[in-house]
Amino acid sequence: MKKNLLIITLCSLFAISANAQNNIDHNNSKKDSTAYQRKNEFRLNIGLDEGIPTAYISKYSSFVMGASLQGEYMALKELGVTLSANYLYFLGKDGGDGLSMLPALGGVNFYITPRVFLSGQLGASWYIGKESENKAYLTYAQGIGFQASKRVSLLAKYEGINVGPSKTYSFAGLRVAYRFFKSK
Repeated sequence: MKKNLLIITLCSLFAISANAQNNIDHNNSKKDSTAYQRKNEFRLNIGLDEGIPTAYISKYSSFVMGASLQGEYMALKELGVTLSANYLYFLGKDGGDGLSMLPALGGVNFYITPRVFLSGQLGASWYIGKESENKAYLTYAQGIGFQASKRVSLLAKYEGINVGPSKTYSFAGLRVAYRFFKSK
């Protein structure tokens, strides 16, 4: 059921982005008022991350939820450099204990259109909890995003945390973000 919901959400996101591309005025007489990509602009947003565990962790977790804080500096009109700090909680399956992780990621957003962007990030994650170690684990995330309004963006993403040989804590999910700060 959860996988079907994720597939429906992803298909809806792609349909919305395709529709947005069809509605662009090719005479450039009207500018898109929702995307303000300006060089040297800085943006700050908070987001909710939800997803379905995949690979190794799917044996032990049924759902992933979290929150994130992300800054984006527009180095070019089409390219934003990102830095984010996240909190992820993998809910335990069948009454089992959950698992908390703290990822820190840096990366880029490449804007295909003023509303649609590709995202890629790389960084490290740490366990949080009573049995936590001071070890950092390689973390990566990639996805496709849609700027739904001036302040709200959606990102369909896949995130993975490599915790050992053939052990990856990964999930496919959706990030819903709200931009609360923008400077020129």
